[in-house]
Amino acid sequence: MHIAICDDNVADRKQLERLLCRESDKRKADTGVFYTDSFGDADALGKNPMPYDLFFLDFISDSENGFTFALKLRSIGVTAPIVLCSSKINYLSRMTSAENPSDFMHLNKPIIVSELCQVLDKAIQMQQSRVPTIELRSEKDTLYVKEDDIVYAVSEGLFVHVFLNNGTKVSLITSMENFYHSVSMYSHMLMLTNKSLINIAYLDKVLPAKVILKDGTAVKSSLFLQKYIKSALQEYLAEHP
Repeated sequence: MHIAICDDNVADRKQLERLLCRESDKRKADTGVFYTDSFGDADALGKNPMPYDLFFLDFISDSENGFTFALKLRSIGVTAPIVLCSSKINYLSRMTSAENPSDFMHLNKPIIVSELCQVLDKAIQMQQSRVPTIELRSEKDTLYVKEDDIVYAVSEGLFVHVFLNNGTKVSLITSMENFYHSVSMYSHMLMLTNKSLINIAYLDKVLPAKVILKDGTAVKSSLFLQKYIKSALQEYLAEHP
């Protein structure tokens, strides 16, 4: 398990590192080693949060704090458990104002070992059932989405435009071949041509040179793949009656 600590109090940060190291030694035969990275602020962590399976947050900066950063992580698609550690800020009271307060866990400082153990047990359980996400990195933003968040994708020049089920369009500087390689392990992704890809879950009709999605969008396909596309659709419908 990869754990991120973001705490602007050096002493608190070091204490949590020691506690996690001890728990790692106790649990490594059963649940594996805990790998911990520590940050004094959110700048570096915010650039690449996805590798982490668990977050411990407590900091205050000019622009944000542990709670607002936790909301930011959720907004970009981070699904790993987030623990808010109250000291200067009472995060427990702020959590009740969140749209989904159950998204977050809470610890008071100084951290009690038995309470930390409960958090780790829950995080390990959540890790085993968490759905993997796909990174979509545009020129301005990075989103992390689930397989069925993606409806279809088409390439245009240097870009691949990815259309999501919430209406968002994300433009990536890549080729369709490279994008498909990054999502090909997901069973719902179907490449139609070297310039188009769809999520079979959103497919409605298969025509000779195009397919029609459930929202009415037409996406070009290859005539030679018509039987293959129909077969993939039948297989999907059999699995999802």
